[in-house]
Amino acid sequence: MGPRNWAWRAGRRGGRGGYNGPRVSEVEPCLDPPDASPEAVIGLLGRAGPVAAAHESGAGGYEERPQQLEMAGHVARTLAAGGAALLEAGTGVGKSFAYLVPALAWAARTGRRVAIATSTIALQEQLVRRDLPLLTSALPFDVDYALVKGRGNYLCLRRMYRAIGGQGVMFEDEERAQLEAIRTWAHDTKEGSRQDLPFQPSGAVWEQVNAEQGNCLGRQCAHYQACHYQRSRQRAHDARVLILNHHLLMADLAMRRTGAGFLPTLDAIIVDEAHDLEDTAAEHLGVRVSARGVMQQLGRLWSERRGKGLLAGRGSDSLRAAVQSVRAQAHTFFEQTRGVLGGFAGSDARAASIPHGTHLADEFSPRLATLASRLLAEVHEGGERESALEIGARARGLRALADGLGALTRNELPGHVRWGELSSHGSLALYSAPVDVGAALQEVLFDAHHAVVLTSATLATGRPPSFAFVRQRLGVVGGTEAAIGSPFDFTRQARLVLRHDLPDPAREPSAFEAELPEAVAEAVHRTRGGAFVLFTSLQSMRRCADTLRANFEDEGWRVLVQGEALERPALLDAFREGDAVLFGVASFWQGVDVPGDALRHVIITRLPFEVPTHPLQVARREVLEARGGQSFRDLSLPMTALRLKQGFGRLIRRATDRGVVTILDPRIVTKNYGRWLVDSLPDCPRELVPDVQEP
Repeated sequence: MGPRNWAWRAGRRGGRGGYNGPRVSEVEPCLDPPDASPEAVIGLLGRAGPVAAAHESGAGGYEERPQQLEMAGHVARTLAAGGAALLEAGTGVGKSFAYLVPALAWAARTGRRVAIATSTIALQEQLVRRDLPLLTSALPFDVDYALVKGRGNYLCLRRMYRAIGGQGVMFEDEERAQLEAIRTWAHDTKEGSRQDLPFQPSGAVWEQVNAEQGNCLGRQCAHYQACHYQRSRQRAHDARVLILNHHLLMADLAMRRTGAGFLPTLDAIIVDEAHDLEDTAAEHLGVRVSARGVMQQLGRLWSERRGKGLLAGRGSDSLRAAVQSVRAQAHTFFEQTRGVLGGFAGSDARAASIPHGTHLADEFSPRLATLASRLLAEVHEGGERESALEIGARARGLRALADGLGALTRNELPGHVRWGELSSHGSLALYSAPVDVGAALQEVLFDAHHAVVLTSATLATGRPPSFAFVRQRLGVVGGTEAAIGSPFDFTRQARLVLRHDLPDPAREPSAFEAELPEAVAEAVHRTRGGAFVLFTSLQSMRRCADTLRANFEDEGWRVLVQGEALERPALLDAFREGDAVLFGVASFWQGVDVPGDALRHVIITRLPFEVPTHPLQVARREVLEARGGQSFRDLSLPMTALRLKQGFGRLIRRATDRGVVTILDPRIVTKNYGRWLVDSLPDCPRELVPDVQEP
C-alpha cells in the first residue's frame, strides 16, 4: 500500500499537509474557444450535432439518447460552476460520451486540465482507442488528450542495455531469453509500455528494465530523446485531458498530503466506475509491507545461493554478508509475526487483525534502515554511475519499507486498522488502512479541485434511489446528484429468475455447495449455454467448473474458467465466439461488455456480501456502530446491492439484447432484505423457481 512508483515527480506544491486551495493549470485555452455551456454541449451530442454526423459517416448508425443528453448537461453545469456531482447512469446511457464531450469543450474553452479516472483497463482502452479518436475528429475544436500510465509500465532503454550487459550476474537462462525478446521488441515499439509487449515478461525481468522511480538520469541519459517514458510525460504535460486509472490518481493524491505529487496540475476530475473508489483510496492512503516484497528487494542486491545480484561485481564482502544477515532477520521477523497473528485469529485464518494499541515486536525495521544507509554510503563513495543508480534505488526502496513497517508495528497510524494476511502461497503481508477514507478524500479530492464528478452505473441503492450510502463512504458533502435511468426496456428485454429452494449458504454452506453444480447445470440448460456463471469464491468456482466440465462439453459448449489457460481478454474473446459457458469471480462482475446472443444468461450463484471476518470490514462495522448506525443495514446491505447491480448489468448491453438473470442464493427470497435487494435492480418480470406464489 501507499504511494507506488507510478509516474514522475512534479515538485512540491503547497505547504506541508496538502493543497493551499484549488489550483489553475498552466495550459493555454484555445484561440477560438468553444461554447461549453450545457445547451451547447447537448447540441454537440444531439441528433443534428457533429458526433451524430461522425457516426453516420463511418462509425455506424447514431441514436440520440435523452438520458445521455441529460447526463452531459449535469457534467457541463458542474464543470462550469464547480463543486461535486454524483451521477448514476444506467446501462446503455453512453456515459463515456456524456462526460467526455463536456470535458473536452470545457478544457478547450478554459485551458484548464481535466482528468478522467477509470477503475478497469477495459474502460481506459475504450476511451483512448475508440471514443476519444472519434470525438476529437468530430468536434469543431482541438483538444489534446493523453493516456497516463505509471512510469513502471515503460521500458527504460538505459536499464535494458545494462541488464543485457550484466546477464551473467542477474539472470537465469529463461530470463535471458525474455530479455533478448524485449531488446528485439524495443526496436519496433512505438509506445514502449509493458502492455504493448507481445508476451508477458516475468516480474524479475521487467523489474530490471522498467523506468523505475529514483533510477533515472533525466536529460543526462544518452537515451533521453528516445525515452518512451519521457515522451509520455511530455504528452501528459501538454494535454488538457488526461486518461488514467484510480490507482494512479490516488497515489498522486496520497503524496499531496505531504506536499509532493507527480501528476500535472488538475483542475477537474471525473471519476468513472466510482463505486470502486473507496477500496482504492484505502489502499493508497495506507501501508503494505510483504515478506515477498522485502525478499525480492534483498535478492536484487545479492543472493548467496545464486551468486548473483547488483553487489556481485561491486561492494565489499562485509556488505554482501550484511544483506544475507538482513535476509535471515527478515525471515525470522515474518515467521514470528505470523505466529503472533495466528494467536489473534486462530491458525486456520488467512487474515488476522492486530488489536488496537498492540505493538508488534520489531527489531527488523531498524536493521533494514541501517542496511539502506550502508548502501547509500556505498553509492556516495563513487564508482560506476550505472551501478550506483541501481543500488541507490534499492537503498531508497528498503528505507521506505523500513519506515512503513516501523510505523505499522508501533501503531503510529491513527484511524487505521492493521492486519496480516497470507497469500495463496503462504507468504505474509502486513497492512494498515484508514477505516474511513471520507475525511481524507474530502481534503485531497473534493476540497482541492474546482470540480469533481463521480459517476457509475451503480451509485444509488434502494427505490427510490438514494445516494446516502456512497456520500457517507466517500465523504461527499453538498453538490448535486442524479439517478439517470437506462434507455433499455428491461421489462421486455430481461427476466429475473429467483431460486428459493437451495440450502441457505450462510447457515448450511456445505449443503449449498453440494447442490450448487446441479442448480448451475439446470440454469445453463434453460438457455442452452451462452452463460456467465458468477461466483464470490475462487474455490467454489473451481469445484463447480470441474464437476460440470465434461457434461457441458458433451453438450457442445466450450467451458471457460477464469485463472486457467487464458487471460481475461482472451477469455472474453473466446466467449464472444458463442456456444460457451464462462465461470468467473470478482473481475467478471463488472467492466465486461458482451453484447448480442453470445451472452444471454447471467447466473449469480451467491449474493456478493463482503467477507464478514476480514479485518478492514470488521473495523468499518465497528466504527459505524460506534456512531449509532447498524452495520448490516447501513454497510453490508448497500455494498451488496451495488455489486449485485453490477452483476445484473452484464446481461443487457444493447437495445436488441435479450436474456435472463438467475440468482441461485435462496436468501434473495427467504430473507426480509431480499425484496430490498431486488428493488435495487432494474424493473423486469420475475419468476420463482420452483414455481410458487410469490410471498
